[in-house]
Amino acid sequence: MYQKTSASLKRPLIVLCLTFIAIYAFLIRCFHLLNPDHYYIISPDSHFFHWMAELVQSGERVDHTFAGHTVPTIWHSGLAYPLAYIAKAISFVFGTSPIDALTFTSKFLPPTLAVISIILIYLAVSKIYNQRVGLFSAFAWAILLYACFIQGAGYLDRDGLSMLLIMIGAFIFYLSRGWHWKIGNLDLGWVAGGLSVVAIAALLLLEWIWIGPVLLLAILTTFFVGEVLAKFYRHIAPSLVDGKDLLTLAKQSVTSIAAAVRESNWRPFALIIGLGALVGGISPGFPYMYRLTTWVAREALFPRSGGVPVAELQPIGFVGLLGYGFLIIPIAIGLYIMLRNRRRADLFCLSWFACLFFLGLFAGRVFLYTAPPACIISGLGLAFICDFQNPRRFLRYIKMGATVFLLFLLFISSFLFAYSLGSSPRVAANNDWHDALIYLKDNTPEEAVIMSWWDYGYWILDLAERTPVVDNGFYGYDRERLQDVGLAYCTTDASKAVQVMQKYGADYLVFSEVEIKILPAITEFGLGKAHGDGRSIPEELEGSLYNRSLSGDFQSEQGLRVVYQNEEVVILGLE
Repeated sequence: MYQKTSASLKRPLIVLCLTFIAIYAFLIRCFHLLNPDHYYIISPDSHFFHWMAELVQSGERVDHTFAGHTVPTIWHSGLAYPLAYIAKAISFVFGTSPIDALTFTSKFLPPTLAVISIILIYLAVSKIYNQRVGLFSAFAWAILLYACFIQGAGYLDRDGLSMLLIMIGAFIFYLSRGWHWKIGNLDLGWVAGGLSVVAIAALLLLEWIWIGPVLLLAILTTFFVGEVLAKFYRHIAPSLVDGKDLLTLAKQSVTSIAAAVRESNWRPFALIIGLGALVGGISPGFPYMYRLTTWVAREALFPRSGGVPVAELQPIGFVGLLGYGFLIIPIAIGLYIMLRNRRRADLFCLSWFACLFFLGLFAGRVFLYTAPPACIISGLGLAFICDFQNPRRFLRYIKMGATVFLLFLLFISSFLFAYSLGSSPRVAANNDWHDALIYLKDNTPEEAVIMSWWDYGYWILDLAERTPVVDNGFYGYDRERLQDVGLAYCTTDASKAVQVMQKYGADYLVFSEVEIKILPAITEFGLGKAHGDGRSIPEELEGSLYNRSLSGDFQSEQGLRVVYQNEEVVILGLE
């Protein structure tokens, strides 16, 4: 009778805890919307997908060329299509304007993805470990700084959806070993598992071309190889201990590796690899994948002097580890527990985490994708920390106090991070930049071309609805363009800036104080050498067009004049 009562109370308690975690995650990701000092969209690349969603909403289609390959908008589309179609439905049902519907969707679709992620993590980790670890893992996702950012309101880049899809694919692969769906004498559970993962990879291919499927495949391959090696070692270990001769060991190695493969999840893995190779060869095609792979590898491993400062291709440093915040404590404890227990579930999480952590050493963008396994690992650590069954009362109270303090730090840090999410002007357009963009939209011809540093290209494309000379992606990789724009910043002769503008058909040139932080990169392109400390304008740029425009010393000169200025942004136009 007691066990039945306990079980009946446990289920509502779990539902209540999971509901609280989901609501908290949703609200904390919308918290920065209360901060009035910035536009609601966060991350410059998000503006590209918002712009694309507007095109899809209106029925238009635009193709782009990258690495010599034409990419239609249906590929590499991030959240654009979900945003557009959900906004269309909202507009139809509630009678709102398309712009208002898209704004509403852009704000609240990413936090909704966070809620879905939390439910997924709880259900999967409950199967992999237990409900307690599942709840703590879901809680970790709710407060993890990386997760708060990529599924924050107004973050429309691909990561929030990509990470959810990758999680689904990885969990299906792990759990499909226990699927046994029989038709007659045929067990087709592994077929269902493999095809399900392939379907997820297909969605990733649409959403992030081949990069998303490759990340998923890297996770599955690392786990599969790790599992086979672990089983192989268990088979061969007795012979190693007994000191068998080399010939016997060689024979046993062959049989052991075969047995290890048979005991692993090899059937769905082989199906995934085979279908993946077939689809990858057809679209986008191995030649394109090879060109893009070699370009990414070259930029990540052997960056050129003055190379393109793409943040996601820069190696992760100590600052990247700070994204875990105070969760680093339960993550460390969870890692110790996994390494000590060495269960199949532990191997799965460790291989997932280690694979992406290693790749993140070369490409910082990939480091974000360590978030799901990090949350599972921290879920194990939090479950251990919150276990107060120590028979010694004094130690139990100390542990309870330390746990309450840790939880307090986790909540406070998530609140502070969430509120300040868009406070950096390089993350979200501040009010001065927004006003300048609206000026361009309302006071310049629709065919006007705008020159600025590449960080603001997608702002110009989306908010100003004008064509940028360089942007955060397709034109941002053009080294010649960046050198020319850098020259326009650094030159003391306005006529040289005019020549650069005429070269690219630009009508307006935009400077702002935000670039002070990235002047070393700009001067490296414009002058061939980095100058500045990111805090002030260096003496090498005292007479530059950039400095004179911001300080008010420039009004009109050699075919160039100030057409708009506020506290932080100056717009120059051709006379």
